This record gives sequence, C-alpha cells and structure tokens, in this order.
Amino acid sequence: MTKLINILNKVIEVVMVVLIVAMVCGNFWQIFTRFVLNNAASWTEEFLRYALIWLTMLGVPYAYSKNKHIAIEFVADTYSPKAKIVNQILIEVLVLFIAAFVMIGGGTMVTGNALGQTSPALGMPMQFYYLGVPVCGILLIIYTIPRLVGLIREYRNK
Repeated sequence: MTKLINILNKVIEVVMVVLIVAMVCGNFWQIFTRFVLNNAASWTEEFLRYALIWLTMLGVPYAYSKNKHIAIEFVADTYSPKAKIVNQILIEVLVLFIAAFVMIGGGTMVTGNALGQTSPALGMPMQFYYLGVPVCGILLIIYTIPRLVGLIREYRNK
C-alpha cells in the first residue's frame, strides 16, 4: 500500500506543478493582454479560478498524506500515549466520514446537477470543475484507510 501511496503522491505532485505553471502563464498572459495589448483575454480569469480549485482539491489530500495539514496539538499533547492514539483514530474516522459523505456524496450530487451546463468563457462542461470535490474525497479515503489501520494496530500493541 505504501508503494501505491508513493506513486499517487508523485502523480499528484506532477499535476500540481503543471497547474501552477499553467496558472503563472495564464496570469502573465492576462497581464500582457490587458496592459500591453489593451484588450484583456476573456478566458484567463475563469481558467485561473478553476485551476486554483483543482489545485486546492489535489493539495488537501496531498498535504494530508504528508501529515502537513493544520493541527492543534497542544490539547492532544496532554493525553497519555494510548489516549493520543484513540484521539488520532477518532480524527481519522471523522476524516473518512467527511470524505465519504460530504465530499464524495455531496460532490457527486453537485457534479450531477451541473450536467448540461458549460462555463461561460472556456465553454467547458461544468461537471469537470465540480468533479474536483469527489476526487478529493476519494484521495482522502485512499490516504486515510492505511493510516487508520496502522493506528488500530498500534493501539492493540500498547
């Protein structure tokens, strides 16, 4: 499972780098067309908005997989070692719940509701933009399950 997660992390890293480079180029093009050509490109603002959404939806599970997410640990640091593990297990279960029901379930409904709609400037199907939410949920589940299994094993061994 670790090998799969490492490969998945590499793929997400590449996609995020491509998105960042594309966003920088799109932003540069917007500035160039607005201030040099005096005719701003109509597609860049929409492209940058949706690229940022996808960057965020990929960055959240990536940061979670690297354990670089925001955490408030000063309360958990007062727990006993076994209570810390229980706390971490509860957090992982909560993440699984949010990923499954809110992100995948809700994101799938929103994506389905966008059927037949296209974005105004790029003319792309709106489902593509909303698909980032369930993708984020799926990735979170892929990252959470091995962590949860490891924490349960660690709890049993203490």
